[in-house]
Amino acid sequence: MPDQPLLSIIIVSYNTREVLRECLASVQRAVDLPHETIVLDNASPDGSADMVAQEFPDMVLVRNTGNVGFSPANNTGMERACGRYIVLLNPDTIMRPGSMRAWVEAHERVKATISGPRLVGTDGHTQPSAWRIPDLLDATLELFMLHRVVARNRYATAELEAGCTVGFVSGAAMLFERSVFERQGGLDPEMFWMEDADLCLRIREAGGTCWYVGGPGIVHIGGESSKRNLDRVIANQLLSRVKFARKHGTVLTAALMSLVIVLHAITRAAAFTLLSAIRQEPRARAYRHTLKRLYHYHLHGDRSI
Repeated sequence: MPDQPLLSIIIVSYNTREVLRECLASVQRAVDLPHETIVLDNASPDGSADMVAQEFPDMVLVRNTGNVGFSPANNTGMERACGRYIVLLNPDTIMRPGSMRAWVEAHERVKATISGPRLVGTDGHTQPSAWRIPDLLDATLELFMLHRVVARNRYATAELEAGCTVGFVSGAAMLFERSVFERQGGLDPEMFWMEDADLCLRIREAGGTCWYVGGPGIVHIGGESSKRNLDRVIANQLLSRVKFARKHGTVLTAALMSLVIVLHAITRAAAFTLLSAIRQEPRARAYRHTLKRLYHYHLHGDRSI
């Protein structure tokens, strides 16, 4: 089709109206390649969808009737996409002038199957956005709070600055051809964390490559929706580790991962409950909620997010 856009930029939002407005304005202002922008709103109560309809009428708006989750909403966007390339962007990202073009050019230069750019915070500092696939040892180090001392899933700064193949890139900003979606499918709807690692691993296992391409950087504010949904976020962070191990690991590693994650939730719930006696500590409730979710997942097969 002669008017096919090069890029289909897909943005899923829940209750992020102000940062979403800034994100869409930056796409409109800074993306200088033929593109369409598809915004999928998960029934935000803050008027996000109405804002998009009123202020960005040229963008495709999908109003979901409920909060269907990050992965299912992105999959809907990918099904509707017309571009050669799919770009998954979080609503709390801000495109810089030239950043999208540099990203696509780097992606094509290294012949990546899937890639991610450099992400920077609002202070201009580079954020971690490419990692090795986390495993049972990583979860065990985290259980004993040693993961920051032994940061075994991160890459050296020099490697990243040069651009390199990686285990996975952040789901905050991903680029791949639509044909990859057609072959591999989209994001796993049962994961609301590690869906990016899962997609990158599936692509690599099928013979593709996953690249961190660096570049001028895209601003990533980070955590705007998560701040309002701490119970759900922590529960799904831990549950997704178990789901990922069951999907990609052996029966033994999956069982051990389940044990480590349950112990992680128990110790944090106890610690933060004690802390809540002297200060407000929302993580106490979040970890108690996580324990309930783990119980329902393991004993009742509840795979919801």
